[in-house]
Amino acid sequence: TISNAEAQVSESLVKPVDEAKNFIQQQNVVNMDETGHKVAGQRSWVWLATTLLVSVFTTSFSRGTKVCQQILSESFAGYLISDRWSAYNWVATLKRQLCWAHLIRDFTKISQRAGVTGKIGNDLLEYVQKMFHLWHEFKDGKTSRQSLQLSMKPIQEKIESLLGRGVSCGNEKTQRTCKRLLKMKDALWTFLAVEGIEPTNNFAENINRTYVIWRKLSFGTQSDRGNLFVERVLTVVGTCKLQKRNAFDFVTECVEAHFAGKNHPSLLPENTLQNLALAA
Repeated sequence: TISNAEAQVSESLVKPVDEAKNFIQQQNVVNMDETGHKVAGQRSWVWLATTLLVSVFTTSFSRGTKVCQQILSESFAGYLISDRWSAYNWVATLKRQLCWAHLIRDFTKISQRAGVTGKIGNDLLEYVQKMFHLWHEFKDGKTSRQSLQLSMKPIQEKIESLLGRGVSCGNEKTQRTCKRLLKMKDALWTFLAVEGIEPTNNFAENINRTYVIWRKLSFGTQSDRGNLFVERVLTVVGTCKLQKRNAFDFVTECVEAHFAGKNHPSLLPENTLQNLALAA
């Protein structure tokens, strides 16, 4: 009975969730993250694509590039903020921002290795700390973007120089990490030039906590129908939270509209709805 009720709720959310998916694909800045999921005991993933006002969750048995392309669309022209997972590499490096929170973890591992390698890691962490100090000053309105860029230039050069040293430090893991980062070095600094880009992907990871908490309290899903219910409800809950709307009220309106054959409410931000109305 519960499962059948979930199926009806899920069906009532199809149109607003589809609108949210289309909205994400057209945005200039999108954060993405993915985390493990279980479907009838089988390994799968829940993907998240989010902007400041709309979040879309997707379940999939794959953690590969094709899923990412389906979510964003292969014609995606915006900027992507993510970690270094290979599924995101189809997006041009100049249109990406790698998460510095993840890089700090990488540099910490390097710092814990012996000899020259450890020194490189410690130096990297020191300059990253300086970088975030400058970034927070900018975010607090104490400096301009131009001042941020000028102040960051020597730090940027030092970090790239240290990565260059890491490529030939003699430790295979460190060499591999540094080589990959240098190959994508343009994606390290997008936040310095582009409005709306943050240096970390913490925004997406914080939103993903809704799913992570649910995962700890449940047994995952058991079927495709369960997957659709979860991703649609998570999309509604995540988006309503960002827009400070009541998720239960939204779902109730959707169910009532579904059974009455009326127009469904929308998850799109109000300014987008106004623009659509003007365009029409």
